[in-house]
Amino acid sequence: MIKIINSKSNIALKKIINPRYYRGFFRLKSFIVITGILVFSLSFFACNEMDEIGLDLIDNPLQSSSTDTITLIAYTQMEDSLITNRNDLSLLGFINDPVFGKTGAGIYTEALPRKLPPTFAEIHPDSLRIDSVIMSMVYVGYFGDTTQTHHVRVFELDEVIPSDSTIYSNRQLETREEIMVYNAEFLPFPTDSVFLGIDNEPSKPQLRIRLDNELGRRFIEDQDTLGEMSINEDFRTYFKGFYLSIEELAQPGSMLFFNLRDSLSKFTIYYGTQGVEDQYTLNFFMSDPVARRYNHYEDFDHQFVDPNIETQIFNTDTLMGDSLLFVQSMSNFRVKIQLPYMQNFLEETQGDIAINSARLIIPVEDDYLQDTLELARNLLLFREDPLQPGNIISLDDQFVAPGYFGGQLDTLKREYSFNITRHLQGVIDDANMNTPLYLRVSGAAQNAGRVVLNGPGREQPMRLEIRYTQPNTN
Repeated sequence: MIKIINSKSNIALKKIINPRYYRGFFRLKSFIVITGILVFSLSFFACNEMDEIGLDLIDNPLQSSSTDTITLIAYTQMEDSLITNRNDLSLLGFINDPVFGKTGAGIYTEALPRKLPPTFAEIHPDSLRIDSVIMSMVYVGYFGDTTQTHHVRVFELDEVIPSDSTIYSNRQLETREEIMVYNAEFLPFPTDSVFLGIDNEPSKPQLRIRLDNELGRRFIEDQDTLGEMSINEDFRTYFKGFYLSIEELAQPGSMLFFNLRDSLSKFTIYYGTQGVEDQYTLNFFMSDPVARRYNHYEDFDHQFVDPNIETQIFNTDTLMGDSLLFVQSMSNFRVKIQLPYMQNFLEETQGDIAINSARLIIPVEDDYLQDTLELARNLLLFREDPLQPGNIISLDDQFVAPGYFGGQLDTLKREYSFNITRHLQGVIDDANMNTPLYLRVSGAAQNAGRVVLNGPGREQPMRLEIRYTQPNTN
């Protein structure tokens, strides 16, 4: 029997772009949309749960387990000296912290002309007038209390700053007698613009130090000697640079951050002819944006006072570290972390295991610091090189993807967290990979960050949370 199709329905079907999915038939566009949404959802889930792949297999999930009772041993150590000649920022200041102790930061810096020989105004030495000699450094930030007066000290170097690719924060150079400073006592204004020049236009925040006019006179009177120079090495022999430091304070103090690469960071001599209003300038910069940066670096000095720190430093007191741990930048303190009983964990699991997720979680101890200063925003975790004991290297997890490794302060949870899944799997596979871990402030040579942390024995302890599967378990 032949079924006759209603003509109106037939006409309606012809007007549908994809009739195969009309009222039960398959329609291609809808399939693509639905499939696309499904694939996107799965991809998004996979990206956000990259450590849980394989935990939800249909009907027969792998035997997944978790633990956060792995024994950790941790204690505070003195930090090694830091490389400071590659910094974008330079630190100058003094902090008197009742917990972390007294920390000072000084700056060694060159000041060279942009070109040799430098250009001088034609002034007879007998009529030379030195108006002022100013050292200016551009502020880029601070840490601490800027309402307290600082006392700056400036020395002329008696030793050329080395051009080494690596200069550490414990290297000191010989200096000459202290240069007289007219405004040695100053209040830092690291966020306030300064108004300079005839037009009194606003300029970047700067620390402007007025130096002895005799320093400027020496340069102008030696213009014949300087006029014979054609390379920086000659000038470095003539003038080796400056060393700046801040006197010790009884108050908390502050650490000031400067950008010596800025063209406004310089040493300037303002001079002219007696009886004539015209004024000339001679500039010596702390950086050269065209050729290369000039040599400058910081040195750090530290005295610590808190007995909890001293006990851990001098006695390697793991019991004290079980409670409180101290991390501070500027070559001060780091934390050494060990996992001594990983082999016991393997024996308890009775077979090969695959690490799905391993997170080292380190809570902040909020009550120990009785101040409102900012805590370290980021911490970094390193490991000892199994092939070269004593050398510290990065963990493989650090290079997986942006945001994967962690280390940022979670201001809500009050903790730092590190994803060390790859590292721990390496330790599981090879016991020789179980070398100590080291926790330090990120960018420790360019900030004044510090934090007190809970040790492994506290009520909210430092802990290692592991999720794992046993593929060979029947």
